[in-house]
Amino acid sequence: MQGSIKERIRKNARDAQGKLRATLKVYDVYYRYMDTLTGKKKQAIKRGFLRKCDAEAYLLDINKKQSEGLYISTTDITLKKYLEEWLSSYVKINVRTSTYIGYERIIRNHLIPYIGNIKLKALTATKIDELYAHLLQNGRADGTGGLSKKSVQYTHRVLNEALEHAVKKQLLYFNPIKSITNVPKPEKFQATIYNTNELLELLKVAKDSPYELPIALAGICGLRRGECLGLKEDDINFDNKQISISRQLILINKQVIESIPKSNDSNRIIFAPEEVLELIKKRIDINRHHREMLGNEYKDHGYIICNDDGSPIRPDYLTKNFSNFIKSKGLKKIRFHDLRHTCASLMLKSGVAMKTASEILGHSSISITADLYTHVLQDTKQIAANQISNLLFGKKDDIDNKK
Repeated sequence: MQGSIKERIRKNARDAQGKLRATLKVYDVYYRYMDTLTGKKKQAIKRGFLRKCDAEAYLLDINKKQSEGLYISTTDITLKKYLEEWLSSYVKINVRTSTYIGYERIIRNHLIPYIGNIKLKALTATKIDELYAHLLQNGRADGTGGLSKKSVQYTHRVLNEALEHAVKKQLLYFNPIKSITNVPKPEKFQATIYNTNELLELLKVAKDSPYELPIALAGICGLRRGECLGLKEDDINFDNKQISISRQLILINKQVIESIPKSNDSNRIIFAPEEVLELIKKRIDINRHHREMLGNEYKDHGYIICNDDGSPIRPDYLTKNFSNFIKSKGLKKIRFHDLRHTCASLMLKSGVAMKTASEILGHSSISITADLYTHVLQDTKQIAANQISNLLFGKKDDIDNKK
């Protein structure tokens, strides 16, 4: 048996029956353990057993758990310390930079201020429920009220991932988040989209403007905002009418950064209509003209959609300026990202298979596409029902004409 038990005398202590004794013999357990957070061997003491047999049983249990790999160190690590360690040693090296910044923001703003001082092992489902209730009511940093259910749901996901990691590292036996009752459930988002005529009208009013090409890429080809801004000339194969999507522009700490696409499936090749390819050619010609005019002053990063001096466009500027543009034209209010939803809806309504639409959009799974566009599927189901009804119960002449 690894470890030892030492006898000592306590003064003015109570015995097992609760009777006060001037002197009392007690037993302390000394043992070593592997700190799963640091990987180092540490010394620990469990003091004050009133019976030697209880001290021996405790030491036997510690030895058994260590031999089975089930022992969790008694380090009094706070949730703040653990989350900071998790961010630096795991999250930072396993996720994209933009994802890491999102995790860090949630941990700094929503977790550490409210539960950071709690010992990791002392975190309970009740404490987590109380945290979410507080965030929903008073969680905004500016003090003007609570966070949205969606924001609290993101916080929930980050905390759950961190605690699951703690269980794997044997810092916790059980993830307390599994027992909470206050999980926020946001209402399912349904984007505002344009129908065919509205999209055509938007393209018409955007003709020859800086917004014409990004609108076409998002509304017709289904590209994300950052994917539009990250396109370069080498990504376009005019002979095969293909666009290769292999990067995106994102904003990190107010700086435009070139990044990999959102997921592995977002790294894709799509086919583009001739009309979109002509807009790309036109934009390339404009960029070449600006390059000739500005000479060495032109900041050539190779992006097709860029500022007049060649510098990359901030994604948030595109979103804001697009919103102002459609407002100035008196068009129905939508976000720039809703153009992508518009493209998806038009594809599905026109009969494009769900699998094909999912690949064009760059979703990581077909279930994401199906979940996002359930309302469109309902419309296509109604159309299918009507077609079957017409085929079975329509006039004979109509049926014969359809053969």
